Order: sequence, then C-alpha cells, then structure tokens
Amino acid sequence: MKRAIIDSTKCKSCKVCEVEAKCSMNAPFRESPDQKPWIDFYMCSGCMKCKIICPNGAVNEIIQPCNGKGKLGW
Repeated sequence: MKRAIIDSTKCKSCKVCEVEAKCSMNAPFRESPDQKPWIDFYMCSGCMKCKIICPNGAVNEIIQPCNGKGKLGW
C-alpha cells in the first residue's frame, strides 16, 4: 500500500503549504502554524498527487506492506 511521507529536511515550512491546501483527503496537517506539516497515514489514500504539488520535493513515497488480511502490517 502506497503512502506519502514528508521529509522534514526538505520541507521549507511554507506559510501556505500547497500539499496541505490541495490534498482532497486532508491527510497533511500541522499541529500548530509554526510546525512542519506531516501526513496522517490513516487519511492518506496513496494517490501521490502531493509529491507533484510540493515545490520543494519534500514528499516521498513509501510502500507499507499489508499483513494479508487487508490490514496494514505495522
């Protein structure tokens, strides 16, 4: 299962985060305006549009294996 993850070393903490503003699943968010955004794996659909949207290239794709029962194997 694909998921997006934000690389905090590449994230520039844009005042208006394009990834946060344009995600239709509302997966990326910040706990406070002065923090960098992060992606909630439970909300992320794995569409990876955010990877294209981010002007800083801070979004990476990870593959999370399933446990064979339709549940994530973490």
